[in-house]
Amino acid sequence: MQTSLECLACFMQQALKTGRLSSRDTSVQHRVVNEVDRLVSDLDMSLSPPENAVLVYRLIAAITNENDPFAAAKKKSTELVLTIRDDVRRRIETADNPLYAAVQFAIASNIIDYGAQHEFDALETLSRCREQEFCIDEFDLFEQEINQYAGPRILYLADNSGEIIFDGLLIEQLLKLGCTVNMVVREGVILNDATMKEAEECGISKLCRVMTSGVICPGTPLDSCSEEIREAFRTSDIIISKGQGNFETLSDVDAPLYFFLTVKCQMVARSIAAMKNISQDRLRGRGEMILMRKVTEIC
Repeated sequence: MQTSLECLACFMQQALKTGRLSSRDTSVQHRVVNEVDRLVSDLDMSLSPPENAVLVYRLIAAITNENDPFAAAKKKSTELVLTIRDDVRRRIETADNPLYAAVQFAIASNIIDYGAQHEFDALETLSRCREQEFCIDEFDLFEQEINQYAGPRILYLADNSGEIIFDGLLIEQLLKLGCTVNMVVREGVILNDATMKEAEECGISKLCRVMTSGVICPGTPLDSCSEEIREAFRTSDIIISKGQGNFETLSDVDAPLYFFLTVKCQMVARSIAAMKNISQDRLRGRGEMILMRKVTEIC
């Protein structure tokens, strides 16, 4: 998915928000906005939004001398989710279809996104996710594909901290079904994305192998990732792609991908609507839940 003009406006909103998180000095905040404004005019629009976001956040860090402005937000979201993890696990294990219930919670938790254009009530979304219908629901294909392999190899591309705890609950169900799971997190700190630190803190690294992508980007630009990750793409039976950033960087990649996300952006909504040939009235980028198999042609 390429960067659009709308993405440039979003970068400016993120610059202001991140500048204020990074520094209380209004002159520094002003400099952030001014310099990001100059930067976005020269961005390569053929790149995906997450790839261009790398340049935006690198510039903000250089101006403010703050490399992890979302540290407090990440800590808060992790602590919040940990307080409800056991309750959610019980709900999953007592559901008629525990795998589907785990998928619902994992996708609903993708609302925990500090780079999104709109604010959402994460707790409210999580509490009602079992009753909310998916805008696109291809779980049957996902379940069938799992069952057609004898111990399928699954590559799980994580997105944000906090929500990674719900990814862990889904991984527990996949392991019970005989799957082999490898998780990929970001190489380093960017936005509130999950890194090896978060994977270790919440116990994911005890459940399955965790790898880093080889790139500090809020997505998975495959050509820039490590050879280890590219090899994992080639050898995995199923790849679970969590979140918008991973969708934006992988929507054109030929691989056995399933996209798990909540849609928080009109441009992502338009892209998915075009791919699946559905009306934009159904998909507006307002927190709709999506589980869809990668398609190779845009309708």
